[in-house]
Amino acid sequence: MSSIFGGYEPLIYTSDGGTKNNGAFTNRGVATRINPILDPGNIEIDGSGRRGLYDILLGMREPQFTLDMLFTDKTFISTFQDGLTGPPWLHYRIPGTPDSGLTFEAPKMNRVSVESRHNEAIMATIEFWAKTVSAIAVPGAGWPSVVSTPYRWSDSDLTIGILQTEWWSWRYEVNNNLQRLGNVADGGTRDIKARNRRVTGTIIKDCSSYAEYIALADLGAEAAKFNITIEVDSLPLLNADCRWGRLEAPSGPTDLIAKRFPFVAKDLT
Repeated sequence: MSSIFGGYEPLIYTSDGGTKNNGAFTNRGVATRINPILDPGNIEIDGSGRRGLYDILLGMREPQFTLDMLFTDKTFISTFQDGLTGPPWLHYRIPGTPDSGLTFEAPKMNRVSVESRHNEAIMATIEFWAKTVSAIAVPGAGWPSVVSTPYRWSDSDLTIGILQTEWWSWRYEVNNNLQRLGNVADGGTRDIKARNRRVTGTIIKDCSSYAEYIALADLGAEAAKFNITIEVDSLPLLNADCRWGRLEAPSGPTDLIAKRFPFVAKDLT
């Protein structure tokens, strides 16, 4: 039988048990792009006296997992986006008889991007770093049902001092700058630690006039930082003091002029 699967088949789960096939399993919703990665960390041995390589040594193995998903579980992002903790297990499952797939141990979110656009479902892009990867195991209690109804743009609230209703899109990005600590004994990972965090984003919104645009831009005065709060279904994902970056209002003859407000946040909260 061929081992080639269709891209429509995989499902994503997390679990909280002591081993990968027990504990409570949770389906994480509708994935639109999935990419499991295992970087062997090859060490290329180069030197004088030889045009090619002398050798290729196996380095520190680095399991990673990138995922684009439609936003179905607001607490999944809010709980783990800081990179300090993560679910014990992340499962990449291809249903079948038997099931096929991979299980990632102790994944943490290195980079997270959450975006909402006018009249679209809310999207999240997540880059996980994990300690190990292994073949998937079927949970003792079976797989739970799939969560198939994501949040949409109107389920989110954007506040810049006051509630904003005339926005086209918002996006924020978290970079946790994770550091992988090697295990000398087996060439794998003994721990993954979060370092300094950076939070940035962009808001595209309407303004009733350029007077309103200037009023928002004036928040960039030396002493003035301002709060941006982004909520999904009343749960804050970002609530932090911010400052605008480079403000722009690009347009062409067939466009509406929507103003672009990039920002830098002090942190997530």
